[in-house]
Amino acid sequence: MQEEHVVSLLKMAQTKVFVAVLLGTLIIQTLAKEEMVEDGSCSKQFNNNQNITVVAAPGPVGPKGDMGPRGHGGTPGEKGVRGAPGKLGPVGPRGEKGDKGEQGPAGEKGAPGTSPPTPPVVAFSVVRTNGLEKPSSNTVLTYDIILSNVGGAYNQETGKFVATAGGVYFFTFTGMTPNVVNTNYFVRLMKNGAMMVGLHENNSQQAQYQSSSNSAILQLQPGDEVWVELDSQSWSLYSDGNRFLTFSGFLIHSD
Repeated sequence: MQEEHVVSLLKMAQTKVFVAVLLGTLIIQTLAKEEMVEDGSCSKQFNNNQNITVVAAPGPVGPKGDMGPRGHGGTPGEKGVRGAPGKLGPVGPRGEKGDKGEQGPAGEKGAPGTSPPTPPVVAFSVVRTNGLEKPSSNTVLTYDIILSNVGGAYNQETGKFVATAGGVYFFTFTGMTPNVVNTNYFVRLMKNGAMMVGLHENNSQQAQYQSSSNSAILQLQPGDEVWVELDSQSWSLYSDGNRFLTFSGFLIHSD
């Protein structure tokens, strides 16, 4: 019986407490002002001059607000470390030609040069003052008067020119028939035994003096021989103190 009485008393007390709490809550909701606490909780301030704050649990997170205005620019930072050089780029197009610069000062005078070697001088001219009749064989013509023999290349005894220097030479020679009918001559310019150019005259049935000449430019090496030769088929070759038979030559250009 005592235990039941105690339980009955406890229930009555709990009921009174619940009623008191319920009445207090209604009064607080009516008279309190709502304000937000810094930590996000909800507080209510009463106007009856009593400092009573009821703290409730924070509500759900609200939606994200709009972006605020841009702040002031910060102060420039310190200059960074210089980076490594980049790869070499492609070669650019060639630029336009620039203007010609001013002439520079004259250089120092050079040392005197050496003169080129003096080219050799070779020239001769010879004359025959008498004729020649009915040679028994091909005959080298000799000349009894030397007009010039620069370089000494002409041999008067043999009638041959012997080249002392290689190069290009010019030669000329003449022939004449006597004033007799049925006479003729064949004369040739020879080089080392080979005919280069020739002369031929024939009086036939008319007696007269007939004179002619021929010439040639030859490339010679030292030791080459050049001469005038009368063919054995010739009848007669004429000359006298008027010097109708001549043989001449000279070096044009040495090697």
